[in-house]
Amino acid sequence: MPAAQGAPEFAPTATAASNSVPASAAAAIPAKSIAVLPFENLSDDKDNVFFSDGLSEEILNSLARIDGLRVIGRTSSFQFKGKDVDSRTIGARLGVANLLEGSVRREGERARVTAQLIRASDGTQLWSQTYDRTVKDSLAVQLDIAEQVAGVLNVVLDDKQRARMRAAGVKNVDAFIAYQKGWKLYIEAHSKPGVDLIDGLRQANVEFDKAIALDPNFSFAYFAEADLYEHTLMADGRSHAELLDAQRAALHTLERAADTSPDPQQRDLALAERQLLSDDWHGLADRIETALKQPGCSAPNWMPVFASAFGYGDLIENLGARVNACDPLNGINYHTRMSAALATGHPQRGLDVLAMYRKASGLGPMPTAYQAVALAMLGRIGPAQATLASMEPRGDGYYIAQLIVGRAAGEDPVKLRASLQKVDRKNSKLQTRDLTDAVAAALSGNRIEANRRAAALDARPAGGLLLAIVVTDCQCGAPFDLDATPHFKALLAESELRWPPPQTIKYPARSAENESHSIFTPAVGKGTARD
Repeated sequence: MPAAQGAPEFAPTATAASNSVPASAAAAIPAKSIAVLPFENLSDDKDNVFFSDGLSEEILNSLARIDGLRVIGRTSSFQFKGKDVDSRTIGARLGVANLLEGSVRREGERARVTAQLIRASDGTQLWSQTYDRTVKDSLAVQLDIAEQVAGVLNVVLDDKQRARMRAAGVKNVDAFIAYQKGWKLYIEAHSKPGVDLIDGLRQANVEFDKAIALDPNFSFAYFAEADLYEHTLMADGRSHAELLDAQRAALHTLERAADTSPDPQQRDLALAERQLLSDDWHGLADRIETALKQPGCSAPNWMPVFASAFGYGDLIENLGARVNACDPLNGINYHTRMSAALATGHPQRGLDVLAMYRKASGLGPMPTAYQAVALAMLGRIGPAQATLASMEPRGDGYYIAQLIVGRAAGEDPVKLRASLQKVDRKNSKLQTRDLTDAVAAALSGNRIEANRRAAALDARPAGGLLLAIVVTDCQCGAPFDLDATPHFKALLAESELRWPPPQTIKYPARSAENESHSIFTPAVGKGTARD
């Protein structure tokens, strides 16, 4: 999961408990739309929350396979867990006309599941049912609930749609319980202070492994597992052997995620992500384009960060807008959209996306590094500097933003970089200083250092991904010479990806003595603009 650049409000589950609802909100909400809220755990054993959460998500996944029904994703629906928010507010915040809620009481191998469908605008109950079943029968319960809901909402189900609903489900109750435990650890690894990201993801993968052992076709578990290996590939201080193992594991889990997915879009996204981690980029440009254009609203992981380096900003934005329609409070998706907008030269789009997220989440105008960079790109240097001045001087995102804004303000790049040594970069969730230092070398105009650092990244497993991240973060055209990165150069030649990337910020003219260290290079080879 990509981390947001200096933006605490982009935590995966961040939301405010605001009850404000625009007066016109209901007018644009489709009648055949629904959010599945997490069912309340009424069992004496509090660990049964993983069972109730898993059942809720399985119902959601079944409903999501129905054509003609808009279903809100888990990230947004589950943000109201344990909150005292009225149905009208939830419906307006999520953009749905209906809410499915319920409770689960488990005693041993028996479970009582109560579900009710309510109209969000006034809380009217449209349907309710209580099921007393064995735990193993809960898989049949989820399908029955989904079918009953579809009937009440006048959505016609044929045999093909019923087959899709069954294919979307997990076939083992203990598997989805293990997955829920793993997902909780996954979120904590990314967002909880004091939890080491890599160690936290390792703990999450223990649970994902259990889920896969119980259900070998659990596609979501494979896709979630890959995140540990991708973060390991980007991390500082890892041995070459460890990085090779991480690359092999990432390729395997993403291949399994694609092979087992019933969703064509998720399958294409997994295959594109797998290939960019590999040492074979033949046809990668077409694969990325196919994945980004595939209908649906599944959220990608690292692929947009990579694709931003090669001019796919409009396609990433189109996908991000689709994801927002299904998952309107997904902060990581807003982060992806903003990052891609800046990397491909659309600063106003980036600011608009940030404004949309603040409005959707109910959060106040917290300053972000992305905001500062976007303002600098628009020539609003004073507001950009004021934004950074209001932030804590910590994190790689803040560090890079200071370099970009300082350069845009005409500061001497060497002195600027030296002045930023006081920035706290040690306590970041992402321990990726090797990548950040390559960006910093390029932004400060030291071509020799930039080439040296790029060459070191090029020699690492999945070096192509690492160098693409450098390009995306730098926004400075080509941050290094291709001759310094022979493996990356060869991958580009077979990929048909565009090179060089665009320079998205026009820095003030520099003195003659600094020109030999220019961070920008003339075009190398041919490429096709994607935006």
